[in-house]
Amino acid sequence: MLIAGLSMTAAAQEGAPEVKTKGKMKIADTVYKTKVLVYESQFAVRDTCTLSMDIYKPDDNRTGRPCVVFVYGGGFVTNNQRVESVISFCNDMAAEGFVTVATDYRLGLKGLDNSGTKMISNMDNALKMSTEDLFSAVEYLIAHADELGIDPAQIILIGSSAGAITVLQADYELGNGGPLAAAMPEGFRFAGVVSLAGAIFSHDGKCKWRVQPPAPTLFLHGTSDKLVTYDQIKFFKLGFFGTKQLVKRFEKFGYPYMCIRFTDRFHEVAAFQNLCFEEINWFIKKYVFEKRNWKIDATITDPDFDLAEPWNFSTKDVYGKDSELLKDK
Repeated sequence: MLIAGLSMTAAAQEGAPEVKTKGKMKIADTVYKTKVLVYESQFAVRDTCTLSMDIYKPDDNRTGRPCVVFVYGGGFVTNNQRVESVISFCNDMAAEGFVTVATDYRLGLKGLDNSGTKMISNMDNALKMSTEDLFSAVEYLIAHADELGIDPAQIILIGSSAGAITVLQADYELGNGGPLAAAMPEGFRFAGVVSLAGAIFSHDGKCKWRVQPPAPTLFLHGTSDKLVTYDQIKFFKLGFFGTKQLVKRFEKFGYPYMCIRFTDRFHEVAAFQNLCFEEINWFIKKYVFEKRNWKIDATITDPDFDLAEPWNFSTKDVYGKDSELLKDK
């Protein structure tokens, strides 16, 4: 595990993660004790594309398994559904006993002029698209739960960067009875949410969950992230609220959460799903399976940490007209 110098509230002292340092990332050709089957399934047809998911399933006949839905990052511009780090993570989660899904979504910022204030309306639209697509994927999984061996009451969302924004937004939409969540069964809740450098876009100021509380949430974020804000960006009633502000809201309303803040790290935390594999599984075990109502806040400060290259770039660096970061993606 990666956690060191763990700080937590008194409610979470028992059974905390073991403190040690995890080494190299796992790779796609790991030998697993559980055989994993991988196959593709189409789940939605849109005006511009057909969306599919990659399903990583333990090769046995067990039913009622928890399901992890991983939503990749890529700035709402590029598809990273099948990059090595995502394949590795999904294989590892399936080997742990989860039916694991890497799902696609429409790339709502691709090919647009995202300069200046245009980014606000473009992001709003892109997020509506990706959130709608995520709900369609979940609707498909619920409809096919028996054949996939899934327990619909144990669907856990994990997202990276744009995917983290999407999973947080989906749970926020569900928590407010929004129209994008209308396809979900009455009373449906996600069992847990994991956000790797995510935020919530609000049209109504500070985040409020009016219909049902948010799922237990694990937040991982670099405190110096300039691409997806760790703090907040406000424009009148519109707001983009990152981990720092969301944890304050969870604290205020007593919602269970776990937060890992990486001091002085940038947007590279968005790709820490493999580095923090054990922390993610510990969170699921305690918050989802054991239903612990804990509030854990950990800060990692390690100037010698060199397992990941810094992603020190801003929205202008990524979406500016002269940007090379996402060119030809």
